[in-house]
Amino acid sequence: MRAVGWGLFVAWAVHDTEEVLTATWWSRRTLPRLRAEGWPDRLVERLATTTPQFAVAAAVVGVAVLLAAWHGARTNGRSPLFQAAVLVFGWHGVVHVAQAVLVRGYVPGLAGAVFVVVPYAVWAWRTTPAPRPGGWVVAGTAAAAIGLTVAGQALGSVVA
Repeated sequence: MRAVGWGLFVAWAVHDTEEVLTATWWSRRTLPRLRAEGWPDRLVERLATTTPQFAVAAAVVGVAVLLAAWHGARTNGRSPLFQAAVLVFGWHGVVHVAQAVLVRGYVPGLAGAVFVVVPYAVWAWRTTPAPRPGGWVVAGTAAAAIGLTVAGQALGSVVA
């Protein structure tokens, strides 16, 4: 069960490494196409990112993921917080697929989402014992993940 806990951090690291390595390339390749297709400039500007910006954001989120993984390993996967983190992480992978459909192409992290994030989340969810986290724990974990991501992106745009 400790492997399930630490697996969260490993899966996240693989996924976010792909995101970091492809951020600048994706922005340069995809954003001009979206502008040409008539996407609103304000939205396209919000999608723009660079590898250094993404690396800062990933580091911020990574601290929380490391703590959740440690907690999962320490509790043999029984922690409601860890289980909620696994669930939110799995849905994060599904969001990447939806983003790719929306932009009709690759998005940073898509390969990791399809081949690492979703399979890990399904495996971890099936492997960890009950009881399952309540709705408020899952909602709070999702809100915290979104908040950390936004804060990390803001910090990344300032320091990188």
